[in-house]
Amino acid sequence: MAEAFLQVLLENLTCFIQGELGLILGFKDEFEKLQSTFTTIQAVLEDAQKKQLKDKAIQNWLQKLNSAAYEADDILDECKTEATIRQKKNKYGCYHPKVIAFRHKIGK
Repeated sequence: MAEAFLQVLLENLTCFIQGELGLILGFKDEFEKLQSTFTTIQAVLEDAQKKQLKDKAIQNWLQKLNSAAYEADDILDECKTEATIRQKKNKYGCYHPKVIAFRHKIGK
């Protein structure tokens, strides 16, 4: 069961990287795919929490995964907001200093 969670987490990380690159290049479809994957992760976490696993190691791992999921959700929201702002302004393209600073911030 833990392997399934790990697989989902790795897929989400891969999808996030691809989604971020797609967002940088302006591909809205990639961002929507990332959101869909994140929704799946949230559903898996909810199911696992409802089953109230008794193994302390798994509970600890689920808490960490849950924290990572919330952090990823925050990043998705921030990326979406930045993309919306960039679409409205789009004067300087991808080389505007604020765009570069935002990418650096997300990359941390």
